[in-house]
Amino acid sequence: MDCKIHFRLRKLKDVSFPRIDEKNWFRLLDETKWLNHIQTVLDGATQIAREVEDNKASVLIHCSDGWDRTAQLTSLAMLELDPYYRTIQGFAVLVEKEWCSFGHKFAHRVGHGEDKHGDSERSPIFVQFIDCVWQIMNQFPYAFEFNSSFLITVLDELYSCRFGTFLYNSEKQRHRDQVRPS
Repeated sequence: MDCKIHFRLRKLKDVSFPRIDEKNWFRLLDETKWLNHIQTVLDGATQIAREVEDNKASVLIHCSDGWDRTAQLTSLAMLELDPYYRTIQGFAVLVEKEWCSFGHKFAHRVGHGEDKHGDSERSPIFVQFIDCVWQIMNQFPYAFEFNSSFLITVLDELYSCRFGTFLYNSEKQRHRDQVRPS
């Protein structure tokens, strides 16, 4: 599933541009299976949050390599469980802790700085996470200090390369270049 997600994003982009016949838009959107992936991630995060909240259990989360789905699931579960992470400051802390500090490969997944890595390394994992946050936020808008404009700003910064937050694959690389997440 993970290796094909960048193809799903391409299909999603194809249906989002105006050249698509409007009468086929929903069918084409459905064919991307993007929303199926979003639902799967949200279901997993909710299952984790319920286990922690209802059963007061500790949960070990580790998905294959540990820097893609793991960050999505832990971040979303924490967002569901703790209102602090639904504030602007809390969301920044969440991204810094669960994504940057734990080594999400932003440079490889987004494609910053290197033309030589193949498309197989690029994957919209963080974009999926933001989409999941947007889905939750639309269901519970008053539970969040921020809105969709904030999430769009985060995505703009993901691709803008203006700050060090999303430029590296690890804390080691940030430390080497003396860059702190912004």
